Amino acid sequence: MISVQNLSHSYGEKLVLHNLTLSIPSTGITVLTGHSGCGKTTFLRLLAGLDHVQSGTITAPRQVSMLFQEDRLFPWRTVAQQLTDALPHSRHGELSAWLSLADLSAEAHAYPSALSGGMGRRLALVRALSQPSALLLLDEPFTGIDPQRIATFMDFLKSLPIPTVLVSHQSEILAQCDTIVKIP
Repeated sequence: MISVQNLSHSYGEKLVLHNLTLSIPSTGITVLTGHSGCGKTTFLRLLAGLDHVQSGTITAPRQVSMLFQEDRLFPWRTVAQQLTDALPHSRHGELSAWLSLADLSAEAHAYPSALSGGMGRRLALVRALSQPSALLLLDEPFTGIDPQRIATFMDFLKSLPIPTVLVSHQSEILAQCDTIVKIP
């Protein structure tokens, strides 16, 4: 279980998280929701260890895979290269399965500039999913992705034996998650 106790974080004078205490189950999908600027992305960054905890404590796995709000694709690497670069060498044989999950098999040799926004997002998402981790953090993972493919990804996420924490405002996503946490 992931435990957060009395977590507070600010950027200069702007207090983003104040005295947040919560527990996240060790399996299943937890969705963070709340108004824009309430600290959802900051919370993910703190869970990932990308930002320093200013006040309070977080007990969470150290091996984390994170999908940021931006796709962060390498423009000089093909779709297949983006994934093989992310996979441990011993798992390169899984490439076709990851391409299939993202529905990008036909685009394996394309560069990010040739992809639509939704295709780029799917690539970034499977790249994060393919990483060995004990905790999966997804910031607005389904932006630009059509409902049918969202359903495929949600089924995949539900099958994982690790906790997934994602940020979303989409009601159809909220309805499919195990736990909803509203960040005040």
